[in-house]
This record gives sequence, structure tokens and C-alpha cells, in this order.
Amino acid sequence: MKKEVGSMKFYKAILDSRRFHFEAYAINETLAKEHLKLGLNNHAKDYQMPLDWWHEYGGDIYVIEIEIGRPDFNSCYRDNELIKGKL
Repeated sequence: MKKEVGSMKFYKAILDSRRFHFEAYAINETLAKEHLKLGLNNHAKDYQMPLDWWHEYGGDIYVIEIEIGRPDFNSCYRDNELIKGKL
């Protein structure tokens, strides 16, 4: 296996509604939120719902940073937080 150098970060925007869990990924926080909102609009079309159905939950959207390929090879997350390795 080839050793990775450095790490790469991306962002995951999340919204949990009463019935569904939604996630969108992007290279920065703003894009992750925008991709999520577009996905929520497409979800509304799939279910013949008003496009603004999710606006009441807009304040519940949150974004986490994901780091992969860390030099210590720890990219495992628990409850959306990186599990830190002990030295």
C-alpha cells in the first residue's frame, strides 16, 4: 500500500427532517450547503411537495469538516467527529 502524504479536507452539509436524513458533500462549506439545498428542492419535486418545505428547518442545517488521508491514517469518525489517535 502506498503511503499518503498530507491530507485532504471536504465538507458535509447535513439536515435531519422528521422522515429523512440528507447529506451533501463539497470542497468548501458554502458549496456543501448549496448542494444540500438543491438536493432538498429535488426531493420536494420527487414527492410533489412545495419547494420551500425545508425552509422551516433551514436553521437546522449544519456542516462538518471531513479530513481524509491524515498522516497517521486515522480517518474514522464517531458522531461526526474525528476520533483522535493517542500517541
